[in-house]
Amino acid sequence: IIFSVDYLYLFPSWDRVHSGIMGRIFSFLLLLFFGLGYSLGVDRPRSSVNPHVVDVLLRTYGGDVDFVGFALRGLDRFAGRLFRAVHIVVPKQTVPHFKFLERPRSWDLIPRYLHGVDEFTKGYNQQMYDKIHSDEFSDAEFMYHLDSDLVMTRAVHWSDLFSEDLKPWLPLRRWENMGESQVWRSKTDHMLNLTCPFGFMVRHGLIYPRSAYSLLRERIRQVHGLSVREYFLARGDQIGSEFEALGLLMWSLRRDQVALEDLDHVPPPFYLNQAWSYGGVSGQRLLYYECLLSTGSPGPITGPKTNRTVLLMKTGEAQARRCEALLSPELKNDLNR
Repeated sequence: IIFSVDYLYLFPSWDRVHSGIMGRIFSFLLLLFFGLGYSLGVDRPRSSVNPHVVDVLLRTYGGDVDFVGFALRGLDRFAGRLFRAVHIVVPKQTVPHFKFLERPRSWDLIPRYLHGVDEFTKGYNQQMYDKIHSDEFSDAEFMYHLDSDLVMTRAVHWSDLFSEDLKPWLPLRRWENMGESQVWRSKTDHMLNLTCPFGFMVRHGLIYPRSAYSLLRERIRQVHGLSVREYFLARGDQIGSEFEALGLLMWSLRRDQVALEDLDHVPPPFYLNQAWSYGGVSGQRLLYYECLLSTGSPGPITGPKTNRTVLLMKTGEAQARRCEALLSPELKNDLNR
């Protein structure tokens, strides 16, 4: 449209030929100006499609460096412009191993920022501590958590993250249906001095408002008179899960800010496929991941939430099962654990 405009009125002293040439040069400079402004801008503008600013936090470590690339490629392919940025958090001494993944600014892909953290406790507790401080890595309104051994299997829709009234989903399931995860209940209750009949670490792709993290840290200080760091050092292996704690906190104190997703009766939306990351990316795993990432993704699926969730789950799960046909029985069992 810009190039078809008659620019004679901008250059009245020129004839039509010269004004057309100058007009096109002007159009090119105008497009270049807006294009560079867009590509160099870190903050993605809000829109009717993305009414909230959501960043991804991916906490990983050196042993998973071969897996992180697949998780990030899945975000680029299937999450599109759903997220503003990805924050990759790693132990400070491993930053050089992940430097190749950093992408601060990009024309049409999700920017990536690398953060190195000092470790004061052993690996698993340290990564929980870092996630409890997610709001210190980003100023986004919401943080979406992704593990390094997760690969997306279909397009991720806004409805996978938020309800129709734009509240983040808080998935939950009664503790009696939580299986082995019940080990987290007493530890998490101790952390917050709260209890409820539900567990919250019931699926991947969890999302929380940024205010939840400072609220959790303040709750630990109020209950125990300790900072989060001091509490972690004092409790050792008896620390509750960070996601159970965030879920319990939101359910108990900020329930009006979330939309409850009852997974006792409705299956979770299947769009994240997990493979245990030990053993590295073998030839078969490489085929499997490339299969997941090379497929087309379905368009938006509309209708009542229950039906939409089931359809999306079947779509993503069917693709994962097709890709698993490439694997040996041993590795297939490993993926399905």
